Amino acid sequence: MGGRTSSTWEKGTCWNGGETTTIRVPIVLKSDILAYARAVDSKLISDKSRNIPMLKGDFLQEFTLGLIDRYIELKRQNYHPNQNSRKLDTSTRAWDELRKFQKLVRESPELLGD
Repeated sequence: MGGRTSSTWEKGTCWNGGETTTIRVPIVLKSDILAYARAVDSKLISDKSRNIPMLKGDFLQEFTLGLIDRYIELKRQNYHPNQNSRKLDTSTRAWDELRKFQKLVRESPELLGD
């Protein structure tokens, strides 16, 4: 009673990706999430496309780089000095693959797509 029905929603606000759904997100994130969704949606060519493009400098790139930084910091905080090193050294060969991945996400994220 008194609520919106499908006939009272604004017309003309369609998405290239097809049908939409309602989600609950923190208000502080609403505009960023909507901006990201619109950026991704603008890159979709058809309703059948399920590929989410990696936009240079986008949310996923920043999120991934942030997770890598947080992982390194966690390892640094939990590092136990040994006879070879008193502090965490991420320039060693053991860290090569993570550094390569970090560089790929930072410089060429489009290579991670299909």
